[in-house]
Amino acid sequence: MDEHLIINLRVADMRYPLRIKRQEEEIFRKAAEEIDYKIGQYKNYFTGDSSHSLQNSDYMAMTAIQAVAEKVEHQLRACGFESRMKELTQELEDYLKGNVK
Repeated sequence: MDEHLIINLRVADMRYPLRIKRQEEEIFRKAAEEIDYKIGQYKNYFTGDSSHSLQNSDYMAMTAIQAVAEKVEHQLRACGFESRMKELTQELEDYLKGNVK
């Protein structure tokens, strides 16, 4: 049995068919909902601002930038967390070996 399926996601009034793994369907659907929500936030923010003539592609780009910036922030935090965990582990090992400074 094929573990893939084709789903249709609607984002910014456009339909995007995707072939995904069956177990990832919920992730992709929630991602599309989140993207659509963020696009709506940008549209509301810029509504009535005559100095900005924005298209859907502009909102999509701003949403992509925000999403990737959040991902990078999480990666940097995780890297810092991992580094700190290694330091604490070493301190604990030194303590347990009696090599306390």
